[in-house]
Amino acid sequence: MKQAIRLARKGMGTTSPNPLVGAVIVKNGKAVGKGYHRRKGEPHAEIIALRKVGKLARGATLYVNLEPCVHWGATPPCVDAIIEAGISKAYISIIDPNALVNGKGVEKLRKADIDVEIGLFEAEAKELNEIYLKYVQTRLPFVILKAAITLDGKIATRERESK
Repeated sequence: MKQAIRLARKGMGTTSPNPLVGAVIVKNGKAVGKGYHRRKGEPHAEIIALRKVGKLARGATLYVNLEPCVHWGATPPCVDAIIEAGISKAYISIIDPNALVNGKGVEKLRKADIDVEIGLFEAEAKELNEIYLKYVQTRLPFVILKAAITLDGKIATRERESK
């Protein structure tokens, strides 16, 4: 999962309003496919990783830092591709709070007899996507404020003129 989170970071600044997502597919203890979401409208991390492994995905394990999407948007649902590829187990850091997903992806994977574990590196995944999570849950922007003041705690010249 650490590797999936590292991959996801590569999408910083290019995926908004989508989240940062990385995916790693492991077969027989070896990472055989990796991907990350590069840009809004482009294939998601899971799809990129699945394309790299092809038929090796059957019986493999997927590590992904956010619940795979289950709805149509600019791209098809990742959950359908994961099921079709034959992934047998999925480790997911956090559930996607987006109302279009929010547990539905996990539910569909489990109905397809894919073993799903949730919570691996949860804190790291939440920190990575804090901007996305804040917006999806509150519909408010993530704001960073930078302020400069003088040593005396005021914004003024030595002559105490406000500038």
